[in-house]
Amino acid sequence: MNRKVDVSLSFFGKPYQTIVTLHSLFQHSRQHIDKVYLSIERQQPHEDWDGIYKVVDFFREKNIRFKLFQPRYFLNPNVNDYERTRSDKEYRQSIMFQHSLEDSDKKYVCVLHNDLLFHGDMIGAMLEKLKQSPEELAGIGSIGQCWSCPASWAKVCTPSTFEQYKPSPNAAIELHEAFDTPRQERDIDVIKAGRVHPLPECRLNEYCCLINVPLYRQNTLPAGDIGCYGGGWDGVDLGTVWSHDMYNRGYRFQHVPLEDYVRHAPFDDSGSGTLSYTRNEQYWKAEANARAYIEKYLGKVELSPSSQVRVSVNRLKRRLKPMILQALGVIKPASKPKPAVKVPELKE
Repeated sequence: MNRKVDVSLSFFGKPYQTIVTLHSLFQHSRQHIDKVYLSIERQQPHEDWDGIYKVVDFFREKNIRFKLFQPRYFLNPNVNDYERTRSDKEYRQSIMFQHSLEDSDKKYVCVLHNDLLFHGDMIGAMLEKLKQSPEELAGIGSIGQCWSCPASWAKVCTPSTFEQYKPSPNAAIELHEAFDTPRQERDIDVIKAGRVHPLPECRLNEYCCLINVPLYRQNTLPAGDIGCYGGGWDGVDLGTVWSHDMYNRGYRFQHVPLEDYVRHAPFDDSGSGTLSYTRNEQYWKAEANARAYIEKYLGKVELSPSSQVRVSVNRLKRRLKPMILQALGVIKPASKPKPAVKVPELKE
């Protein structure tokens, strides 16, 4: 039986951190990986439009099989339109990780962040645990956003024991009211809407996990009726509603401590990989740290002549596009269109 997996990550900026993520992943887990789905978001943070070329050029001669994809839409993480998701393939595959979960020919897809530094073979460890499991799991990896959950703050629940802690709706609300957690109000709304256990912050985390593709497709839109993993669906974060609904349908997940194999956001001194998306200085500082790491341990990151040409052409297009649209009367002079980065060709 072919135990290789496909890897899926969303490229929303952070090119130098993406290089570190993929290089360290392959350093420890290459033997388990077939190809990498790299979904290039239609918008990029802080005008970092040239980043994808740095990634492509760095790995061009390293015998890694990429499958590049650019979604039609740039969606809010809290996707909640079930009917459009079911019927509109381009919309659905604009949801984070969805293209790979529909396209892969592997039993498991490993979804992961693009700001990681691996120091162990997490994919291998997860595959071994799947092999040893007495039941087929819907997913395996880091479970729970315990840093945001009052059950963790009250020390009544852990990622390994979330199945045992089953409060009543009233008890769950009282617990959330007792602690000033980051998303307290939203968590309580989710509980009142009927999603009590697993608790609103609990999920199979997308930092690094394996998702069972056949079970996913059977139950998730468009064939099933559960919202896609990479959407919010009026929960508190992406993956929370999918994890809750799959669990309550009878499927199970297993926790594997992320910290045993990987560091998240190692180059961001805030300790969070999300703050940099809204903080320009934070973003570029983390990228500079990642570049320094690459140049110290992995070598120079330089654009090839062909990529330099593509970068120049794309920069020119982005400057000319608003002027052309203004001349045609499509947009007003004060408007700022959202440019799309051209996906570079990469032979598999």
